[in-house]
Order: sequence, then C-alpha cells, then structure tokens
Amino acid sequence: MKMSHIALIVVPAVAAVTVPFAANAATGHPAAAHKASTVAVYNCVNKPQVRPSEFDIFCDGSGYITGLKWSGWSTSMATATGVEYINNCEPNCAAGKFSHQNVDVIFWDSKPVKGHAGEYGYTKITTLYPSSGKTYTQTPPGVFPGEF
Repeated sequence: MKMSHIALIVVPAVAAVTVPFAANAATGHPAAAHKASTVAVYNCVNKPQVRPSEFDIFCDGSGYITGLKWSGWSTSMATATGVEYINNCEPNCAAGKFSHQNVDVIFWDSKPVKGHAGEYGYTKITTLYPSSGKTYTQTPPGVFPGEF
C-alpha cells in the first residue's frame, strides 16, 4: 500500500483521534500506548472483528472485500489491501454479476463503545481504488452495542 495515499486522504481527518504509539521491543511492530484499549470494526450482525480476512461492506451480500492483508491496526486507524467484489444487481441482485478490483482499505475514526470500558469501534471505512485514484468513504454496516 502506498502510504502517500493514506496521508493525503486520512491523516487530516483522524488527527483528533490519533493515539501515540511505540515500537514493541520484541517484535519491532507498533504497540498502542494504552494496552488496555481494544478496537474493532462491527460487522453486519454487530459482532466486533479485529483484522478480519473478509468484510461485508453491504449486508445484503452485494459487496464485500476479501483477502485482507493488514499492514496496521491501532486505536486511530487500520490499513489493509484486498480485493473488493461488487454485484451490479442487473437486472436484479439475484441475477447480477460480480466484478472485482484490488483496493486499499482504511478503517478510522474510532469512538468508545458505550458501556464497554476500554473498547473502541471504527466508525468510518475508506476504500481507495489504486487503478483509478478514486476513493469512497462510508460507515461500516454494523452499529456498536448501545451505540456511542
């Protein structure tokens, strides 16, 4: 994933929720400064997921991202690459055809989950399309238990 794309699109939008990170001495990977905090993205049935290999972007089965390879997962944002499959729903979704393309994915704008101390959920997902340079931002399909 080209980090320059992320910096141009996401960093200004998430600057208010950035959490300081330090390198883990054992692995060299970033480690959250607040180890008690966990962050997840909520799927279509409102279950928290951490680093899922596949994620439904529409709960009717007409769009999902698979083969997710995570390069980062923190309280402020999560970044991955994968392949997005979208059904054109023509003439209807049952008879539609799926197309696919490589994408970069960013989950961001984490908020505390009400009634769950130390737990956070991402409230935004941005999909970047390297082949066209376009981006698309939406709210992940699940809602937090009890909301924010």
